[in-house]
Amino acid sequence: MQGVTAIFLKEVQTEWRTRVALSGVGLFVVGALLLLGLGLKDASVSRLTAGALVWVLALFTAATGLGRAFVQEAERGTALVLRLHANPTDLWLGKFAFNAALLLVLNALTAPVLFSLLQIDLETVNVGVLSGVLAVGTLAIAAVFTTMAALVAQTTARGGLLAALAFPLLVPAFQAGLNGTKAALGIGMEATTKTAWQVAAGDMMMLGLYTVAAIVLSLWLFDFIWND
Repeated sequence: MQGVTAIFLKEVQTEWRTRVALSGVGLFVVGALLLLGLGLKDASVSRLTAGALVWVLALFTAATGLGRAFVQEAERGTALVLRLHANPTDLWLGKFAFNAALLLVLNALTAPVLFSLLQIDLETVNVGVLSGVLAVGTLAIAAVFTTMAALVAQTTARGGLLAALAFPLLVPAFQAGLNGTKAALGIGMEATTKTAWQVAAGDMMMLGLYTVAAIVLSLWLFDFIWND
């Protein structure tokens, strides 16, 4: 844990000094919410569309902010120092922890604002189910993007290549996340006596298993990606 904590704190200090990820992601989130609010101001947006837009924003927020996870080392020429002094497992876990924390905060702020702009009554939303689905889904997104960021850090087309590589891998997670979000929003609940937690339980389990698999595979492959 000492090595993981050191990498995590390094990421926090670097971001606090440069604010590259925060400024880029912040501008994207504010711009996206503003455009959605203005474009759909007088439209009757369904709950299903609102749930899908939450995951669209989560994907592109990750693509905007998490792509620099290993780019800063490649640009500054400090990647060799990390290879010599940091264990690959500690390095990946530290980077993942920072990316997950950043994305969790952003998604926690974005989702309620988006629902308010789309005139979705928050009192009818099962906040517990929605929070659980978003939290587990965010961990899955952070795990995949952290590994893909290391893979494309040495290429020239980093941003576009990162999203292109990560999205196909995340399709199962997005499907389960959207199904869980539908349960939290009460979509399709009229024909069942089950609670939102019971309806979303299978999808949350799927998300949890996917996240565990993504983390385990990333830790297994990262040594080859980072050193080769």
